[in-house]
Amino acid sequence: MSSITDPLGQLNSLVTTLNLLQGLEHLLLTVEEQEQPVGNLEGRVHRLELIKTQMKCFNTERIRILEQLRQNVCYHVTVEQNNAFAMRQGFGELREGLNALHQRMNSMSEDITCSICLAPWTSQGGHRVVSLKCGHLFGSSCIRTAIRRSHRCPVCRRRAQYSDVRRIFSRRFFP
Repeated sequence: MSSITDPLGQLNSLVTTLNLLQGLEHLLLTVEEQEQPVGNLEGRVHRLELIKTQMKCFNTERIRILEQLRQNVCYHVTVEQNNAFAMRQGFGELREGLNALHQRMNSMSEDITCSICLAPWTSQGGHRVVSLKCGHLFGSSCIRTAIRRSHRCPVCRRRAQYSDVRRIFSRRFFP
């Protein structure tokens, strides 16, 4: 049997009570139909008045239960709508947070990669990190090739020479 504090259990309990009332009404009417008429009309009228009173009680109880069911359903629909709204709002905030994280990760990636070949630079070797006078960072081999071709910084287009290339010394290249 379901708990009374359980919303679905409350609804099931009310529906079960409605079904019991319907069964009792049916049983009462069936018994009345199957009973042989007693010779006296007053006795039959009295029994029918008792059945009518009982049916009024059943009907009153049915109306009360149906109203309670309607109120419970309306309450739970409202609760579910509020929960759905809160979830949509939470998903929106989560999406915004993920977008911000994605942008930060992209900018971090730009901060540790050569803007010419898009590969991460190293602290030593042919692709070690170097800068030009303008301050832009590149892999050593990439910027030397770029200067040989155009004598300009690939980012800001300022004039650049081999003598403008400066090694950057750092243990880490992460912001």
